[in-house]
Amino acid sequence: MAANDDLRFVYEQARRFVSARPWERLADASLYLDLKVGSWQEACAQHFSNGSTNALFLFPGHRNMLDLKRGGMAEPPAGTIFVELLDNQAPPQTIAAARDNGWPVELRPVPAFRAIAPNGWLPLERSQTRLLALAFAAITDFDGANALGPDAEVAGELTMPEATRGRYRARRAPGNDEGIVPLMGMPRLDLYGDADCMLSFTTISWSEYWALRQSAPFCRAAKLPFEERGELIPLVTISGSHDEAAEIAQKLIAADPLAITFGESGDVLAAILVGLKESYMLLQAEEHREELMLWRHATRSSGGAHAVVVDDRDAGQQPADREASVHAIFECRSAAN
Repeated sequence: MAANDDLRFVYEQARRFVSARPWERLADASLYLDLKVGSWQEACAQHFSNGSTNALFLFPGHRNMLDLKRGGMAEPPAGTIFVELLDNQAPPQTIAAARDNGWPVELRPVPAFRAIAPNGWLPLERSQTRLLALAFAAITDFDGANALGPDAEVAGELTMPEATRGRYRARRAPGNDEGIVPLMGMPRLDLYGDADCMLSFTTISWSEYWALRQSAPFCRAAKLPFEERGELIPLVTISGSHDEAAEIAQKLIAADPLAITFGESGDVLAAILVGLKESYMLLQAEEHREELMLWRHATRSSGGAHAVVVDDRDAGQQPADREASVHAIFECRSAAN
């Protein structure tokens, strides 16, 4: 856990960051950071926004989310620092933690910090608070120097608690030659639109899956062909009317799905369909957590293989008609560890 003086220090740098609001000017830019707390460490800062959701990710290494997705990762790697910037929806405990560390009463958004670890989302450790403080300073200074042009680079240093010297460098990450915006944004909430769709998390045998796949009018195959590992393959099935299924399938084709991943915020567990070009929120639930975690465990048993099935409920009214009702299948793969 971070010490009190480190927490006050990171909130002070966060105050400068929020007061400057660099995300309004840097927008889609990813920044490569070199941060020195003892030894130099590489990081990539990337801002995400979707409606009322506003967040900053600090990824380890010089790789943004698009680079990670191209490398086959559907989730941010362990060691990523997540900063949620909360306006009116900031919970009382987040505001209290900020106020305890000198946050001005009226200043919004209020930051909430968490680190991504193999076993979930955890409070920052001391070394992580210092890295984040340097990152806030680097981004704020880079924003101030943005008028110097696209090749601008800034460098600076901070005296941290216990008279520790910290140093930083920041520059814009290389542009994307394929025209894909590297900021995919936070998950969209409009996959279903106004449709009354049904969502289910299940597993079926591989033989059943191959039959289902063969019957599908459209199948977006995994980049690495599926191999049978374990006895079952996990499925997420989205069921709607013929027109609803067609619309959802088109959205998923455009999104280019990679994997289903899960995230937690308080008591709410979210299931997110992560895509190369777009991500969608599938489910936010306070109940049925155990069933969802069992489904997630099944993806590990299958070597990470799982699939999203878009089902036309108008086409098959009986269980035996399951194959006839499939509108589209999207094969996905997540890290199996």
